[in-house]
Amino acid sequence: MTDVIIVGAGTGGLSVAKELSRNPDVNIKIIEKGPRSEAGEAYKYYDVWDKNEMELIKTDLVGGSSLVIAGNYVPTLVDELKEYNIDIEPQLEQLKEEIGIQTMPDSHVGPINRLLEKAAGELGLNMQPMPKGINPDKCKQCGLCAWGCPHGAKWSSLSDLEYALENGSELIINESVIGLIVEDNKIKGVKTNQGNQYTADVVIVAAGGMVTPKLLRGVGINAGETFATDPFITVGGYLKGARQNHEIQMNKFIKLPHIVIASHTSQFLLPKIREKYPDATEDDIISFMIKVPDNLKGHVYMNEVVKGIDFEDASLLARGAAIAGNILVKAGADIESLCSTHVRGAHLISSARIGDVVDCNLETSIENLYVADGSVLPEAPGLPPIYTILALSRRLGQYLYKKL
Repeated sequence: MTDVIIVGAGTGGLSVAKELSRNPDVNIKIIEKGPRSEAGEAYKYYDVWDKNEMELIKTDLVGGSSLVIAGNYVPTLVDELKEYNIDIEPQLEQLKEEIGIQTMPDSHVGPINRLLEKAAGELGLNMQPMPKGINPDKCKQCGLCAWGCPHGAKWSSLSDLEYALENGSELIINESVIGLIVEDNKIKGVKTNQGNQYTADVVIVAAGGMVTPKLLRGVGINAGETFATDPFITVGGYLKGARQNHEIQMNKFIKLPHIVIASHTSQFLLPKIREKYPDATEDDIISFMIKVPDNLKGHVYMNEVVKGIDFEDASLLARGAAIAGNILVKAGADIESLCSTHVRGAHLISSARIGDVVDCNLETSIENLYVADGSVLPEAPGLPPIYTILALSRRLGQYLYKKL
């Protein structure tokens, strides 16, 4: 029997666990620092890192980011990964069927999405449907996609967890792995904040883009020298009774060179809109998210995370905001009410990159120590990376299933 520890019960870790748990000769222990929660309560476990000029968004709970994303599944970096001898197309096809990835039917396209699409078209811009991991038969169009779907319509990694648990995997919650145990350049186990040591023949680190590199640095691996995210803002204005916040978020999007503009509402716009319309509510916001691909200039050290906004980021966000503003006014938003949120960063990635820190099988220079989260992505795609992270992690699980 081979003992395997997976550090982190997020998207990547649970994806590996599902595939690997099919091997009856493997004993899997999943250690998660956060709690286990119902999907509809996931919004309570946002853990925002605001010690940089760019606010970084992550979650600490079983299921990780899969619970609080908008359910967007766009293949990214497929050709780039082939340069590292990694082909994820079989896993993408597998996941498409498992998750039920599809664009939403007309019945699930709200009036504001239609209005924005029409306004964009009049300005010569093509607004296309976003591929979603949402079951339209269960979707109530409540607009709570990024808070945790309360209706079970949006796919999450909790389904991977259930599969792994049914196959005998063990889940430990509310316990943080704070160190890796290495002897003679071989992984031997992990140490936790509860004073426990767990031994293992194989360890898979999937603790997220800010924690994974710190654990690796602790055993002499030079991770965290790069770090990327997806910088984004939400730009919106006042349109009485819009109720965009009750529609599926990011259901339609515009893809421009280095910029993505997607229909999305944010409560952070309301105080600024109320400066002109004191009685405005969240129902009166019409808005877009503007997201741009990041560079690799950030760093994750043992006691410091460095991630700023450079001129290129600011320039692209400003261009996207100008385009979004034109569409919003065309759609009926009051031009004087237009405003923007502060810059935030989602999808914390590229801090233990393929080719730098891990090989094509996601193994580090320490024998039997692997990484299975967004840290391994070689660059920021500028589009939601979850589909690619899932595929890479499925691929690792399948590789280890055979190897072990």
